[in-house]
Order: sequence, then structure tokens, then C-alpha cells
Amino acid sequence: MRVVVALAVEVGVWAVVSRGAVSVSTAMAALVLAPAGYLLSYVRRGRPNRLIKAGLVVGLLLATDLFVQAVRTAQTVDAARMPLAALFLWVQVLHAFDVPRRRDLAFSMVSSTTLIAAAAVLSLTTGFVAILLAWAALSAAWLWLSAQPRPDAVATPVSIVRRGPERPPRLAEARSATSAGVAALALGAVVFLAMPRLPSTLTHTPPFTLGGRTPTPAGDGVTNPGLPPADQDGVVDFGALGYPGFSDAMDLRARGRLSDQIVFRVRADRPELWRAEVFDRFDGSVWTSTAPPPDAVAVDPETDAASIPDTDPAGMPPRSLSDMVVQTFYLAQPQPNVLFAAARAELVYFPSGGLRVNRDGSIRSPIMLDEGLVYSVISQVPRIPPTALASVPLHPPTRGLEPYLELPADLPQRDRDLAASIVAGAMGEEDAVERVQAWLRTNTRYDLTVPREPPGVDAVDRFLFDTRRGFCEHIASAMAILLRAEGIPTRIVTGYGPGERNPLTGYWEVRQSDAHAWVEVYYPNVGWLPYDPTFGVPEARSGFSSFVGQQVFAAVQRLARQHVPAPVRRTAIAAVHAVGAFAHAIRSSRGAVLLIGIVTIPAVLVLRRRRRQGPPRPLDTAGRAYADLEAILAAAGHPPSPTRTPAELLEAIRRDGRFDAEALAGSRVVVRTFERARFAPPPERPGPDEQRRAVEAAATVAERVRVG
Repeated sequence: MRVVVALAVEVGVWAVVSRGAVSVSTAMAALVLAPAGYLLSYVRRGRPNRLIKAGLVVGLLLATDLFVQAVRTAQTVDAARMPLAALFLWVQVLHAFDVPRRRDLAFSMVSSTTLIAAAAVLSLTTGFVAILLAWAALSAAWLWLSAQPRPDAVATPVSIVRRGPERPPRLAEARSATSAGVAALALGAVVFLAMPRLPSTLTHTPPFTLGGRTPTPAGDGVTNPGLPPADQDGVVDFGALGYPGFSDAMDLRARGRLSDQIVFRVRADRPELWRAEVFDRFDGSVWTSTAPPPDAVAVDPETDAASIPDTDPAGMPPRSLSDMVVQTFYLAQPQPNVLFAAARAELVYFPSGGLRVNRDGSIRSPIMLDEGLVYSVISQVPRIPPTALASVPLHPPTRGLEPYLELPADLPQRDRDLAASIVAGAMGEEDAVERVQAWLRTNTRYDLTVPREPPGVDAVDRFLFDTRRGFCEHIASAMAILLRAEGIPTRIVTGYGPGERNPLTGYWEVRQSDAHAWVEVYYPNVGWLPYDPTFGVPEARSGFSSFVGQQVFAAVQRLARQHVPAPVRRTAIAAVHAVGAFAHAIRSSRGAVLLIGIVTIPAVLVLRRRRRQGPPRPLDTAGRAYADLEAILAAAGHPPSPTRTPAELLEAIRRDGRFDAEALAGSRVVVRTFERARFAPPPERPGPDEQRRAVEAAATVAERVRVG
């Protein structure tokens, strides 16, 4: 038991250490001192250890003082998580030096749960599952060992009636533990798959910031260290870790592929397009921005958050027409000095002052976004009902929006004619926008292998009339130009797509390959609204409509499409759909989860009992004679009892007046033969002849007893 508990605590310590919650020196000390403490506790388990206890008190006071000093500078609850994890760690390590009894080991095991929970809060990846499984296995072993009595308190069990070869006790215990474990896993899996994800807006966790390593200062413009140098034509292509759209210009001639490495993880209760840069001027090949230099933003003295001013000429929509989206970004790869956020950021919690915002709402940072940096954003994402857009005329007033209507001076006339033909007969601006988007989705194709445009060729014109193939930058640019040709203000936005939600951690995992470009369209009295002609804006799901099970099944299907051969994939997906239908049935009724638990647990217990009992095994000769005698006594009105000893059975026969002297003598032969067969040493046990005579004596007793 001590070994199991020590290993479980070591796993808990490693869980906290691996999450980067403590310094390297603290980590090494904890990993070494915890097992040393359990070894010392074992050696000195029978001694008073007063000096050790006094030392542990001093150590605990020092750990508490370190925690208090660390949290004095914390601005939010989240900022106190690291020192709190370190305090839990030291409490566990110090306690390891004084665990003389089982109840002390139990405290160590329970407190290791705190370490696992603290590490889980700090974990962002599914790699934590391996640590959790190891700790769960050790916890199950501890629970099983805790249920066993001390070796010196165990009496040797004695079987009165042997019914054949007995099962090895260790095998029976293993089968029992396995059955209980399988039942617990099955019930836990059902509950896990059917439970809803708690939206982050309901947790009321304040946003937080962490600086990570020392940031690299950036210049006034956009600095993207992942981009390769420009080629001989002046084109900056894609880098494996650098998207050209995160710079001062977006060139449609750029080619290349991005890696699938995770850029950042986002804690948010809904998917969004993570906005970064905005471009409004197009020369036929390159998008740039005409916005003046960004202005510094004010910092709220009460919250230390940067308040992002409303740069939308239509103003921020009323609260009733917007949803508050709280996002926390965990950087896994270095990124340029632009902040990513959902549309219409309102407050930014960032580990550095000096944030700036331009007229298009792009937020610039004075530092690079280093790996390990964490920041939070609160956005008011527009949620405009269709009725509010249906009333906007096709050619709305555009005063002050001239930069968003500019077209290349040499734009071919056929582009203008195509735009006019697509929106002909449109009932308003929204109808025209939807028609252009539908035309692009129907008549163009997403293709990363399209060759680079020849020098001097308009990239949008070539995409619309020659290739009809391109990637998101081409498709979004074509939509923007076609709408501008019809007098509808548009602009290009670059950032990242929503990414994929990890069904275990709940975080949105955004990869380099999710870098994306889309369109924002201006509506009078409403403001800028996003349109994504490449993929479509993801459907927003809020509240409890999204269940863990749905996300797990979606993740399994994604993995199957990527890595599994077609025949196996079809079978696996069919199985996933079957399980998904079952999970949907559970989700449709909250009480179904409770019903499954009520039905499953008793069923497992009944099966375990039946398997333990099994069919009765054949009796040996002495046992058969004794069983016959019990049956005779039962017929005389004395039913068998599992606690009655052979001597008590013989005494019951003696007291019953229906057993004469000959019947009593025969009963004595049966009982004495049975006792010797069960309890006598091998040399003194009755042979086959004696056991046969016991059977004959039982038959004689049956003939002599007067029943009824």
C-alpha cells in the first residue's frame, strides 16, 4: 500500500511539474523528496518522530509564506494558480515525511487528487490523459488494498461443505476488481459523453494574462518573423510557420503551404473567426491598408484592461443585438505583433502596455507574441436579425466610406459586367451580398495548387474568368471586388479560422494551416459584418446545446478520414454513428443518464454474484452423506443454516424426539466422518470404506426417523 500511494503521489507531483507550474529547482526537489519522505516514514513508522513533526511545521509555514508573497502581485484569480499549485505541491511533499498509519496514507492519496486537479486546470493538451490514466490505475489499486484487512487480523476461512475444487482467492479478487472497474468505466463514459459543455460565459472566470518569456520588441509596422525573404519578383511566399497575410500587405501571387502545427489554443464557448489584419486597397495583385498609424488605447484603472475604442462608423450595436464572447489565447508558436480576437473587441487583458488600434479595429502590440504568452479579450460580436438587414437598400449612402469602394484603375470591364449580372434584380444590399457569395461557391473551386499569376495580370480577373480555382485569398478578394463594383463597401480581413475543438480539453486548437482571409461588408446603421465565401461562417452554438459526446464522435470521424483505409473507415464511421444515435437519445432526455446508472449498477452486481456462486459443484462422499443428514433434519422441521456447525447439527438431532437411539448413532457416524474428512490432518482422514459407511448410516437414519 505504501508503494502504491508513493507512486500515486509521485505521478501527481509530476503532473504539476510537467505543466510548468513550478520552477525547475522546485520540481527537482519535489520529485526527489517525496519518495524519500515515504521511505523515511516507513523506516520510522513505529517511533514518535517529534523532531520530524516540528520540522514539517516549520516547512509548512515557509511554504505558506512563499505562497503569500507570490500572490501579493496577482491581479486576478487566474494569476494565483501557479503559486497555489506550488503550495499544494509542498504540502504533499512535507506530508510524505510523516505517514505512519493507514489513515495517513489515505490523506496522502486524497491530497494527491488536489495535485491532479491543479495540473488539469493548467493543462491545455490531451497529453494529460496519459498522466490521468496512470494516476487512476494507482488509485484503483489503493482502493482495493484499503478494502483488505491487515494481514495480522485475518483469520483462515474454513469451508464446511467442500463442493469441488475452489477458485484461487487472488483470481477471484482480480475478477471482482475487474468487474467493478469495467462497470465504473462504462458508467463514467456514458455520463461523460452525455454531459454538456459548460459555456465559459457561465463560469465567471476573470480573463487573465501571462507574459511567458521576455518578449521581443517590435517596430511600428507588422513584424512577422515566420515569413521567408521576398523572391526576385518581390513576392513574399508562405512559410511553414508564416502566413503572408499577417504583414503590411497581402499579395495574391504568394504561394506555399502552411504547417499543421498548433499556433494557439483558445478558451471560448463558441467558434469565431479570430480577426487580425484589415486591408482596403487593391492594385490587382496586392492588398494594402490606407488606415493612418494606429492610436494608443487607454487602460481601465479599475481592471487594468485596455479599452478598445469603437472604430465602426455605425457605432457598436446595442447589447440586445450582440453577444459577449470571452476569449483567452494560449500561444503555442511565436506570432507577429498583431492581436487575434473575435470581431469588435471591447476589452483586452494583455501583459504589456502600449497597445494601439487603427480605424479598422486591428490591434497592434508593442511586443511580439512569444510562445507561452497568454492574453484575454472580451468582444461584443454582432448578432443582427435578418429583418434588420433586409431593409437596407441596394445602393446605400457611402459618405466617408470611399476607401472601401476603390477599384483597380485597370479593372477589366468584364468584371463589372459580371457583378451587374449576378446582383441583377436584388431586393437590397443583403440580397446582393448573398447572391455574390452563392455564385462564388457554385462556380469556383478551392485549390492550393493553382499556379502563380503572370506579371501584370489582374489576379481577381484571372480567377473569375480563366482558372476559376484559387484559395481563400482569391475567393475573398473576388467577392470584395464584385461587391465594390456594385457600390457596396467591403474590406479584406486576415486571421485564423475557428480551429477544431478538442473534445477532452474543451479548447479550440488553431493551427498554422487555419490561417484565413474573408470579407467584411458594411451595412448602414449596423456596421461591418463578416462573410466567408470559402467555408461559410461557422454556426454559433451557445448554452448547453453542444455535448461532449458530439465532439468526441466528430473527432473520431476526422481521425478516421485522415489515417484509416477506406473499408475500415466506413465500418468505423458506421459504428460511430450508431453510438452517436445512442448518445443523442440520451441527450434528448436528461433523466436517461440517471436511468442508465440505476439499471447498470444493480445489473452488474447481480452478474457478479451469479458468477461468484456459479452452478453447484459435485460433493465428495463424506460431504454427500452430511448433505443427506441435513436434508433429513430439514424434513423434521429444522431448516439448514449457513452458520450451523456439524456439532450444532448433531445436538439438534439429539434434542429432537423423533430420532431414536439407532438414528442418533447413525447421525453421529455421519458427523464424525465428515469432521475428520474436513479438518483432520491427511493421515487421520477417513478412507473410502469409512466414507461409504457414512453414506449407509445416513440411509439408515432416513429409514428410522419418524417425520410427520
